[in-house]
Amino acid sequence: MFEEKASSPSGKMGGEEKPIGAGEEKQKEGGKKKNKEGSGDGGRAELNPWPEYIYTRLEMYNILKAEHDSILAEKAEKDSKPIKVTLPDGKQVDAESWKTTPYQIACGISQGLADNTIIAKVNNVVWDL
Repeated sequence: MFEEKASSPSGKMGGEEKPIGAGEEKQKEGGKKKNKEGSGDGGRAELNPWPEYIYTRLEMYNILKAEHDSILAEKAEKDSKPIKVTLPDGKQVDAESWKTTPYQIACGISQGLADNTIIAKVNNVVWDL
């Protein structure tokens, strides 16, 4: 009729007995993922292959850059003339308009200055390098 089986301390009915919590420690250790510092979430770093619109934008960028570079080259040929650049300490440096850049002027002073400078003021207008 009705037969009761004694339950073990682990809560299992009959069969193989294990002490309480013996398998739980392994589950807890295995369940935790150890993330290295700065490793991010482990997702993909970039899209592969790129979506089609990226190629379209890159093509447009290259066309516009080529146009801009040709316009600057024309201006450099036509309008280039010797100029004097006055530095904040009053020193004057020889340069050529449409060719000499603020970065080149900074390199003439010190490579460290050129590497650490991010803006230049040209005719009271701030430009990024």
